[in-house]
Amino acid sequence: MTQKILFGTYTKKASKGIYEAILDEDEKRISTPELFIQLDNPTYLQSNSAGIIFAVAKDNDLGGIASFSGKKIPKLVNTQTAAGAPPCYIGLDTNRNLVFTANYHKGTITVYKVDTTGKLTIVNEVKLTGHGPLPEQDTAKVHFTDLTPDKRLVVCDLGSDKVYTYDISNDGQLTLVAGFETAPGFAPRHLIFHPNGKFAYLVGELSSHISTLSYNSETGKFELLQTLLTIPDTFNPADNGVAAIRISADGKFVYVSNRGHNTIAVFKVTSAFTLSHSGYTSTEGEFPRDFALDATENFVVVTNQNTDNATLFERSSTDGALTLLQKEIPVPEGVCVSFAHFN
Repeated sequence: MTQKILFGTYTKKASKGIYEAILDEDEKRISTPELFIQLDNPTYLQSNSAGIIFAVAKDNDLGGIASFSGKKIPKLVNTQTAAGAPPCYIGLDTNRNLVFTANYHKGTITVYKVDTTGKLTIVNEVKLTGHGPLPEQDTAKVHFTDLTPDKRLVVCDLGSDKVYTYDISNDGQLTLVAGFETAPGFAPRHLIFHPNGKFAYLVGELSSHISTLSYNSETGKFELLQTLLTIPDTFNPADNGVAAIRISADGKFVYVSNRGHNTIAVFKVTSAFTLSHSGYTSTEGEFPRDFALDATENFVVVTNQNTDNATLFERSSTDGALTLLQKEIPVPEGVCVSFAHFN
């Protein structure tokens, strides 16, 4: 069996856009990535089963999102851009045919309606305010916009140390229902839910921390249960920045990438749904911005932004450990790993 991998990149140097590679499950190898979509700064992307790809896009002084249709030869459907920096995250709501983006530089949440062809139309935008104690937290900096298990929208604001929960109407209007405040300087970046929908795991980019939160589906509220470091206590958090977080489908293991320490931190989920640190695995490169588990969850693919390489690991479902299979997979300026939801 094979799986298609899409790599999002910066295009400040050699990269030309989105790259495609094939994971061969039997051979346990990834093919040499090839240019799939030429696009300026596609730093994050998502795809759906219909073969529509949604990608961050930049056009000179304009930033926004673009959609492409076609599983073999993708064609641009349309682009929605506005003055200023592009967003940094894309979330999909397939039931309501909505797309959400988080804009770090603008501090905004943008909601798009998408039709069956992949055409995007802006239907809502919310600008957040606030700040935190650190220099990097001078304004609201939205870094994550995605669905809760009960189909609300959860938003991480790295700038104000807050996580917001919104109700979503069918036409993309947002109604704030709850807010959670982290410790000062935590800088919430990304969040993932346990498969049972009752707990979530939140990473702080600037603090190098991960917190276990309980989630109340009736109220949309989060409560803090536990906070741990994602790096050794002998490593200076100022030299590290937490990036991506993933959880196995069985809810037994949580993985976090450390940019600076250049590792994937592995955590076991306890019987109380808190976390227990299990170990670190070198990403065999520098600045691991993103990583992903494949559909079988037997493999993990990491992209290292500063060394222009991706790394393939085999994952143990028993103890969560990662074993190196392949490194030096050439991905220029790689910052996003996304297994395609189509063949």
